[in-house]
Amino acid sequence: MIKNTPSYNDYKEVAIECLIQSFYNISEIDNHLTSRTPREKLWEYNQIVLRTSIVLIHQGIEGLMKAEICQKSPLLLLNNKRSEWNSLPNSADQDFSELYTIAGEDLLKTFYACINEKSINPNFLGLYEEIRTKRNKIIHGLGAEKLNPDTILKYILNSFTYLLGKDSFWQSVLIKFYKHPGFEHDDDQVDWEEKIQYNKIEYLNFFLGKAELNKHFSVDIKARAYLCPYCTENGELYTNSGVNRPTSKWAFLHPNKPNSKVVACIVCQAEYEVIREDCTQENCKGNVKYLLQKGDEDEPNIWVCLTCWNEEDKKICG
Repeated sequence: MIKNTPSYNDYKEVAIECLIQSFYNISEIDNHLTSRTPREKLWEYNQIVLRTSIVLIHQGIEGLMKAEICQKSPLLLLNNKRSEWNSLPNSADQDFSELYTIAGEDLLKTFYACINEKSINPNFLGLYEEIRTKRNKIIHGLGAEKLNPDTILKYILNSFTYLLGKDSFWQSVLIKFYKHPGFEHDDDQVDWEEKIQYNKIEYLNFFLGKAELNKHFSVDIKARAYLCPYCTENGELYTNSGVNRPTSKWAFLHPNKPNSKVVACIVCQAEYEVIREDCTQENCKGNVKYLLQKGDEDEPNIWVCLTCWNEEDKKICG
């Protein structure tokens, strides 16, 4: 028999790792930007990183396609002739990894034969062909084309969204971060790539913009955004001027209606109950407040405006 056949998750996990690693490779280079180092010059020097990212994205896409095929049967991935299969009674066992698997056009046709075509974004076929062509040129030493980091970032986001749906990229980034063994033990010795998660979303927003990012989230991130109670109160940004409280706004009303009393943060993935009351700060038009600190008979409640972070004391009646 053919043993150790792969599962959907086997291929999916490796594919996501390839795509996330390509994202990290690019963001790590951009983190070295300075006022004296133009981004164009930096990426002219690091073209090899972008070429490597193309190869990783191609592997990631093909891995997700193979994962989907596995839901029908992993045997559909085999390229060996049926006569070469050790599948008859009394045949010696044959490990799946020792056999050849399909690739390229055969993989693409098998993939579409196994899925409902309407479930896949119609732009996927064009994306795959574009990535495949660039990857082949790079592998065969013909990849002299100058690559742009923003284009590669879009390739990564589109690969996730087209094949796994909206939110899949960001969920994968969060899982990668929170499953780090150092995070579980709060190990100060761990050299985190970023100290806090919203740096990643701010990075993408800076270079790609909300209009582009909005294609990849189920929540409308172009709607009015609010400060997250947890991220703002507990997060720290390290800047040249010292340690500052973050001002990133990635919390949104849930649902996005005038009377909603819940905000949900896409960074920490938590929801917070709020009240709808006008801010007392001059020039602030915010009307969403959060109970930052509950008081008692001697101390007042402290409410904070999630638009400007103005804190307001309110005595407890009673």
